[in-house]
Amino acid sequence: MKLYRLRVCILLCSLIFIMQPFAKTSLSSFNVTDQLNSLRRHYYCPIDDRDFSPIIYDCFSSLTGNQCHIDYTQFEINFSIFGNNHFVTLPPLPVLAPEKAYLEARRLQRLLSKNVPRARIYSNKQNMEWIRLAKKEVEKSGILLKRAQILVVVDRNPKVQALCFVLAFPQGTDQWMAFGGGHVSTGKKGRKLYYVTPTGVFMNTTERLGYRALGTKNKLGIRGNGTKGMRVWDFGWQWAEKGWLPNHVKGQIRLEMHATDPVYLEPRLGNSASEGCVRISAHMNRFIDHYGIIDVLYEQAAKQNKRFEAILSRNRQVTPIAGDLLVVVDSSEKIK
Repeated sequence: MKLYRLRVCILLCSLIFIMQPFAKTSLSSFNVTDQLNSLRRHYYCPIDDRDFSPIIYDCFSSLTGNQCHIDYTQFEINFSIFGNNHFVTLPPLPVLAPEKAYLEARRLQRLLSKNVPRARIYSNKQNMEWIRLAKKEVEKSGILLKRAQILVVVDRNPKVQALCFVLAFPQGTDQWMAFGGGHVSTGKKGRKLYYVTPTGVFMNTTERLGYRALGTKNKLGIRGNGTKGMRVWDFGWQWAEKGWLPNHVKGQIRLEMHATDPVYLEPRLGNSASEGCVRISAHMNRFIDHYGIIDVLYEQAAKQNKRFEAILSRNRQVTPIAGDLLVVVDSSEKIK
């Protein structure tokens, strides 16, 4: 019996040795920081990252430190839903002339006032401040806007705690326009495990698939993401200040924008109360979801990918000035 096992073992080792030169290598290690852009250019439509956003979240098998391993065989299977090659041809993003974009923004303002209780229509002075803060963050981010689009701008200032919809244009062209918003809750300082919502520009990219709330309650009877079906926008892992620690120590949070418990927490909107995410009302959630305010890349991907179609509202009426950016500002910070 031992001699038989030895022969089998020798035979298997011989086969492995013989077949090794013909085996297809499916795993490759590379530095994420240096190689991610070249990976995108090779496997996705090589025109522009903002117009042809890549869908890569289900291609990675593991991520450890700064090394990433990708199974190219699985990568090809995942992308077979788009066709027989790796290059994805997505429909162009909608582009409106400035005069039509302004008209659409005013239409959305009327719908906001009609459909969102406690919606806020700001004064001209406040609108100018929203625009100034939004422009500052967009310019700092280095993102170049290429079409008229809506930005969801959130002010984390504890004395403000609000959002504003801003119609933005490519740099150096037309005047930006703010057209209203509502109360929010962002990260609270001084409470353990509560992070300060980071400032910056965060993209609702197709690299991550958002989801909808299940409406389940935690042990305290709180529906953390609101009632069943509420949309959750996922902006990925972000560095945020640990609000319970001194010296601005930071850690990573999963930054999201979502509804909150309609009974216990929604009445507290307008105050810093979250663990780091941006909380909005159920009516505001439905408004942003129904008109696809920051879902333009999801809409683009949904033409080819049912996973994105499934996330979007079935009876939606997408605005042609939809964008893809959440901009978090802080009006309490001194101008640098």
